[in-house]
Amino acid sequence: MARRQSITLGRSVIASILISIGLTTVAANAQERTWRLGLLTPGAEIDRPGSIRKTTLQELSDRGFSVGRNLVYLPAAAEGNLSRLPELARMLAQQRVDAIIVVGTLAARAAMTAAPNTPIVLSFSSDDPVKEGLAVSLARPGRSVTGIFFRAIETDAKRLELLSEALPTARVFGFLAAPTLEPERSEVLTRTAAKLGVSLKTIVVQSPADYAAAFEAFHAEGAAGVLVMGTTILSADAPSFSRLATERGMATICEWEYMARAGCMLGFGPDLVGLRRLTGDYVARIFNGTNPAEIPIQLPDRFTLTVNGRIVAQLKLQLSPVFLARVDEEVND
Repeated sequence: MARRQSITLGRSVIASILISIGLTTVAANAQERTWRLGLLTPGAEIDRPGSIRKTTLQELSDRGFSVGRNLVYLPAAAEGNLSRLPELARMLAQQRVDAIIVVGTLAARAAMTAAPNTPIVLSFSSDDPVKEGLAVSLARPGRSVTGIFFRAIETDAKRLELLSEALPTARVFGFLAAPTLEPERSEVLTRTAAKLGVSLKTIVVQSPADYAAAFEAFHAEGAAGVLVMGTTILSADAPSFSRLATERGMATICEWEYMARAGCMLGFGPDLVGLRRLTGDYVARIFNGTNPAEIPIQLPDRFTLTVNGRIVAQLKLQLSPVFLARVDEEVND
């Protein structure tokens, strides 16, 4: 009896050892896997704090997914040519990416068409993903798309209010818009302008080659300031169009803090660095096995107002103490 118990115990120990070895092997294989992450954007792929490359990839590295070790990063940027999005999405699908970060609804649609079974992370969408048919609900997206969105139409209206508050005597403003300008945004801005008692001249630019003519037209209309549409298509060109505005004595309000650093007088938008970190969190959860259909889509809860003091001085403006009290950060780049 004692001998039989000893043999049974021995087999149990051996089984435990084999199970342990098996689990270790599985863990090792998981660690050795190389993940492939795509980026699809209608704008440019940039490298600065708050970008996918600089911030999101760092967040992923902190979570164990590091470029050069077990992560391949495949950016695909349309550089403002929206017609290229489907082609770029197909290219990413051919690369067999494990997830695609998309910027905007057009990129999301292109990615869904080219790679219908691939998880897609919005970073960001300015359109409601439920209304656009990308998700069933914000709490339970129910499909392959999750991520972050904020109501850019409402944020543009808020920017117009802030620009009017900064320039209280101005009665004419310009609106620099991208080809993706939708009727609803125009309608909301028209109502906002009427409420503020100002007129708003809208010019849609197709490429950077149109900037000079647009700002000359704004100047000819007597615009004291220009609202720049919140879109990734325009964001990389802040140094160019802000210079054109400043040379003509016009203030600008743009979407992001880094656009204020690049020469816009004001920047108002969500906490970009925080949202790009959140993007990394979405991707890491998907890589770790969470179904994107079950990860809630989030809206930002923090917005920041940045003022470029150098541009204020160059335009010889005096912002009111009430307005300055609302500023979160002053830069002098």
